[in-house]
Amino acid sequence: MSGSGSNTADISTPHPPRSKNSAGNKTDIGWKNGTDVLGNGKKVKCNYCSKINNGGIFRFKHHLARTRYDSEPCVSVPEEIKALMMKVVSDAKDASTKKRRLTNLEEIDVDDESGQSFSSSKNIFRNKSTGEGVQTTLNQLYKKGDKEKVDAQVAEFFYTSAIPFNAIKNPAFIKMCDMIARYGVGYKPPSYHDIREKLLKQAVEKTDVALEEYKEEWKMIGCTIMSDGWTDKKGVPFVIFW
Repeated sequence: MSGSGSNTADISTPHPPRSKNSAGNKTDIGWKNGTDVLGNGKKVKCNYCSKINNGGIFRFKHHLARTRYDSEPCVSVPEEIKALMMKVVSDAKDASTKKRRLTNLEEIDVDDESGQSFSSSKNIFRNKSTGEGVQTTLNQLYKKGDKEKVDAQVAEFFYTSAIPFNAIKNPAFIKMCDMIARYGVGYKPPSYHDIREKLLKQAVEKTDVALEEYKEEWKMIGCTIMSDGWTDKKGVPFVIFW
C-alpha cells in the first residue's frame, strides 16, 4: 500500500563562490581600512587620508602599501598597516607569477640536440631512446645568463632610442614588461602605424572616459586647473597641467 505523501529531497542548486572583491562581498582584508563609496566596490574611501580611490580594492591595497602601482600613495597610513598591505600585495603578485609560469610550462615541448625532450606538463626530462625521466625544477628551465641578456637588450633599446634613463621608473614601463611576460613567447609589438594611429586614438578615448567621473564631481566641488613650465638644457619647453 502506498502512502498519500511523497518523499521529496530538498535539492538546492549550489551557487558558485563569489569573488572576495565582488560587490557585497567584503572579505578582503583591505576593506578593514576603507569604505565602499558607491556600494559596488569600485570606489574606496581611505580611512586614513580620506582619499577616494578608483579601481576597487586591488588598487586600494596598493594605495595603502604606497607602491605607486596605478594609485596615489596614502600619506597618512600607519606603518603597521603599510607593512601588512605590502606583504599582502607582494604575496598576491608572487602567487600570480608562479601560476603564470606553471601555465606557460604546460605549453612547452622542447627537443634538444642530444635527443631529449622536455614534457613540461609532468615537469620531467625524457630521453627518447630510453624513456627515462629525470625530475627537474623550474630554475633549471632558464639558462644562468638569460636575465643579463634581457637586461642588456632593454638597455640597448634605451640607448639607441635616446630615451631618458628616468623613463625606466615610469610605472607604465614596469606594467608593460609584466604584461609582455604574461603574454609569453611569440608576442609581436604593435606596428608603426598602430602606435601612431589606432592605439593613440584608443588612449585618448580611454582618457576621456576616465575624465567623465571627475567631470561629474566638478558640478559639485568645482575644478581648478594649474600649470607649471620650464625649459630644459636643450632649450625645449615643457608645460604640465594638473
